[in-house]
Amino acid sequence: MTTAQSDIAASLEINLHDSQNANLAPLWRLVQLSKTYLQRFLWHSHAYGTIFAVLLLSLVSLIFLSINWFYRRLFVTPPTVETKEWDISHSN
Repeated sequence: MTTAQSDIAASLEINLHDSQNANLAPLWRLVQLSKTYLQRFLWHSHAYGTIFAVLLLSLVSLIFLSINWFYRRLFVTPPTVETKEWDISHSN
């Protein structure tokens, strides 16, 4: 039995190929292009993010003002006071 195990171990061969024969230039170029596209995307998203934030702030402000205006118009009725301070025919 020990001779059979030693024969199996002897028959297993591990072949390591020389890494110098592998051409890594296309892979390295792909990594560099990916890095460039990621940097460009982050730069544009930061620039457009600022514009988007200003637009969002403006939109929220307009929504708040419209709700406030509708609330005052619908629920608060100002008292009507007639003054004649602009009436020319009426003298004090």
